[in-house]
Amino acid sequence: MWQRRLLNERGSAPVESVFAIALVLFLALGIIQVALTLYARNVVLASAHEGARAAVELGRSLHEAEQVAAAAVSDAVGGLATDIDVEVTEVTLEQQDRFDVVVRASLKDVGIIPLPISVTARASSSRPSPLP
Repeated sequence: MWQRRLLNERGSAPVESVFAIALVLFLALGIIQVALTLYARNVVLASAHEGARAAVELGRSLHEAEQVAAAAVSDAVGGLATDIDVEVTEVTLEQQDRFDVVVRASLKDVGIIPLPISVTARASSSRPSPLP
């Protein structure tokens, strides 16, 4: 009786192994995709801060600040995001110039399941207003 049961299950171990390996591979690739997406999101967020800092240090006018911030963001993000939109506004309050940088981008599709993810990052930095 045991011999007949063993003969009926012959070849089941390789089939079960293939299914297990496929499941583990799918989970590992999903984890890698999530990690790359989070990395790209963090780069976009950090580049907004870099753009705000660069606008304060290098930009003398709003237009120059916007150009500097856009260049800083595009250099930092590289190929991780598409449709990058940088918006810079300047507010002057109590002898302080504050630059607010808003970065909108779409993260590139990476991994086996392409999911479009849009990211919006906001950062601000201030400096003393120039004397009149």
